[in-house]
Amino acid sequence: MALLSFALVGMALAGGSMACSCAPQAPAESLREADAAIVGELVEVAPQGRLRADYRYQVQRVYRGGGIEPGEMLIVRSARRASACALPRRLGRRYGLFLFRGDGQWRGGICGVIGPRRLWRAAQGQAAARASGAGSRCL
Repeated sequence: MALLSFALVGMALAGGSMACSCAPQAPAESLREADAAIVGELVEVAPQGRLRADYRYQVQRVYRGGGIEPGEMLIVRSARRASACALPRRLGRRYGLFLFRGDGQWRGGICGVIGPRRLWRAAQGQAAARASGAGSRCL
């Protein structure tokens, strides 16, 4: 019985120390799949209970949108802890974000964070592909 208890405690402690992991995905693919893609400056992180927080961004660029406008303040719900894939917490820093809409709120996490220039390049590549007709099929 003591061995079983030790094993259970070991698994519980290991689970608490596990890090977030993200599946690799090309920025262009993330842009296609996201409900919104923006560049924003993080201005506030407000805890919402033990596990979640609201991250408030001053929107600077909108590449994909859902009614988001440059200049507005956007609240994105995410985890509070890095081990749970939370958004970065560095105030005053600009981030590119791939966001999803759920339960009437914007949601995001570290797996949807990209450098602003990489997001711009992905958006430019998508616009060029649309302009050249790439991906269209003849019927």
